[in-house]
Amino acid sequence: MPESLILSPKEINDTLVGIGKKKAGLTLFELFMYAILAGLYIALGAVGASVVLAGGVADPGVAKMFAGVVFSTGLILVLLAGAELFTGNMLMTAGLIEKKFFAVHILRNWAIVWIGNFIGSLLVVFLVFGSGYFLAGNELSKLGALLVKVGDAKMALEFWPALLRGILCNILVCLAVVISLSSVSTEGKILAIVFPITVFIIGGFEHSVANMFFLPAALLIKGLSFEGVLLMFNNLIPVTLGNIIGGVIIVLLHPKSFKRLKNFLIVEKPKV
Repeated sequence: MPESLILSPKEINDTLVGIGKKKAGLTLFELFMYAILAGLYIALGAVGASVVLAGGVADPGVAKMFAGVVFSTGLILVLLAGAELFTGNMLMTAGLIEKKFFAVHILRNWAIVWIGNFIGSLLVVFLVFGSGYFLAGNELSKLGALLVKVGDAKMALEFWPALLRGILCNILVCLAVVISLSSVSTEGKILAIVFPITVFIIGGFEHSVANMFFLPAALLIKGLSFEGVLLMFNNLIPVTLGNIIGGVIIVLLHPKSFKRLKNFLIVEKPKV
């Protein structure tokens, strides 16, 4: 493949910084609407992956692999169609290290995007629920039963396992974003996304935005309750924190970023 179709690590970093600067400059309305779109895209990928897993035809490992490929559709839509995804926006840290914007810009982005992603995911939950796909007559469909099983398993996770699985997940998600930026071609970007995301699904790691679909879907199928909502946030909070840590790790452990961070933290003495 010609070198012109692949960006160098420095060019990838420069691209990340440029993208972060644009994100920091978006209005509240733009951020919110793009975040809703990203939540919708990830939830649609989660629906497709759930249908694959609910089929029960293939070996469990093979089924997870295909589910991972299908779930990748969500991130492909986010990156190629354009949207604001909370987990991917951890990479804005690169621009902060380069002093292209302030920490307040990142915190503003992450807060609004997290809420917008949740709303977009809920939109898909209610659409799928209203369409009747969770039921087969008076009983749960295979899809509905799977979502309840997945949701219950996620809500049963203790804080530390959820946090650590969130870290592992977003290491892979952010690597998928970074590697996709290295390719100039559309097909290269798609392939770069599919493999890391498939590994995250096979590994059973925790993605906060995907869980914004899985957990409300399970609660809606079983019947909403205050206790259920509390259990949902008992998962979302540690997973979100883990996703933040995992994404920032990808930026900070890069040698050039680490060197820039050292310079970033140096407080120059005023000249007398």
